[in-house]
Amino acid sequence: MEKTISEEIAELAAGLSYGDLPEYAASHAKLLTLDVLASMVGTRNIVTSQIAREVAQELGGPAEGTIVGLDKKVALPNAAFANAIQCYGYDFVDDHNESNAHPSPATYPVGLALSEHKKMSGKRFLEAVALGNEVVCRMGAAYLGDMYYQGFHPTGTCGTMGAVVTAGKLMDLDVQQMVYAQGIAGSMVAGLMAWNSEGSFTKRLQAGHPAMNSVIAARMAHKGFNGPTDIFEGKDGLLHAYSYLDHYDAKYLLDGLGKQWVFATSSIKVYPCCRYSGGHLDACLQIVDQYQPNPEDIVKILIRSSKYTMRLLAEERKWNPKNIVDLQFSMPYQAAIAFRNGKVTVDEFDVKYIEDPLVKRLISVTEVVEDPEFERRYPEHYSSAVQIIMKDGKSFEVTVDDPKGDWRNPVKPEDVREKFRVLANRVYPDSQRTEAIIRFVDSLECQEDMSELMNLVNDAGC
Repeated sequence: MEKTISEEIAELAAGLSYGDLPEYAASHAKLLTLDVLASMVGTRNIVTSQIAREVAQELGGPAEGTIVGLDKKVALPNAAFANAIQCYGYDFVDDHNESNAHPSPATYPVGLALSEHKKMSGKRFLEAVALGNEVVCRMGAAYLGDMYYQGFHPTGTCGTMGAVVTAGKLMDLDVQQMVYAQGIAGSMVAGLMAWNSEGSFTKRLQAGHPAMNSVIAARMAHKGFNGPTDIFEGKDGLLHAYSYLDHYDAKYLLDGLGKQWVFATSSIKVYPCCRYSGGHLDACLQIVDQYQPNPEDIVKILIRSSKYTMRLLAEERKWNPKNIVDLQFSMPYQAAIAFRNGKVTVDEFDVKYIEDPLVKRLISVTEVVEDPEFERRYPEHYSSAVQIIMKDGKSFEVTVDDPKGDWRNPVKPEDVREKFRVLANRVYPDSQRTEAIIRFVDSLECQEDMSELMNLVNDAGC
């Protein structure tokens, strides 16, 4: 009898050890650890992180897992929930093109919580998050770039299924239990794009509920609760239920599974906003670097992009952003602030700029159009082009095929270390803690107790 998709994944999970990971996959999993921690720590003082911590603390439970920013532990599902929301607050975590998902903001908080609680080694942690991210990316790719058009958010939906595999691996579920865990998690899958209509905080929830639910699902399976074995491909399964007009291809879940690790092509973000923004922001800043235009003299900004990028970032309301989530998902605002400030960092996503006269004028002269070639390349490539016209008639234009951070235009490990330093040092009063965390993660595969990492990360009460 042919094995189901969840059975294939479960068998891979049961047999996988750190030594089975090719070097490129192990290295990427380790690099993502520091990348995720950068946001988990750096967002500690923003309102959504504060709310998530408060709710997790109120839910309480046994002292199993650290919530970054609190000096007490709570039940593992609650710790994973709060930490996942925190690491998604800046929208600064990795992104995988073909799946349209952020693979890590659900899987890594789960991996950190369980490996801390069980005092597991760095190798065990890396096995589990590599597996989880692989499932996120493969499941997302199976929807052929179209899940968004059905209104579902791949980070929330696919993130649940990846995170439960991470949880199951660290809980040492056997093959049957891992199959059931996936079946249970499949009934917990959720995540809507509705947050984009008003710039709602629920964007950040898209990591929290997958992290929480995955731990619950894995624990239920461990105790004997069952779930459907055909949760992916069944007639009422995930592929049909979450696809746009039944446009999906299950082969992306299994082809090369365990041999080709597709999660290792996820992009490391260099801007704290939507990954679809990377191309036009690269282009804007290249124009600034090469031509030093005076933003006061710009009379037109023309951006060429792909269809879904425009739907997400260039709806009519994005010319009139109202809040910080709007700023993270407004192409006109991002272009305006890039030309105004000559940089795009966390500090540029501040509501104080909404009423800035120069920003408002630059937004008003921004036009966004679909480029047929860029649409043809999507979702494999997130291409964009920007042209500006000056009041003296001069024009400057830059095209970006693959934004910085893409595996074809990669950042270096030192860039991720510096990203961590910048975000962590916004919070930690002592930079020595920052450097200690970097040293720990740099030798993660040699570490014997992941609880030591969480002790370093969480300075609450120190």
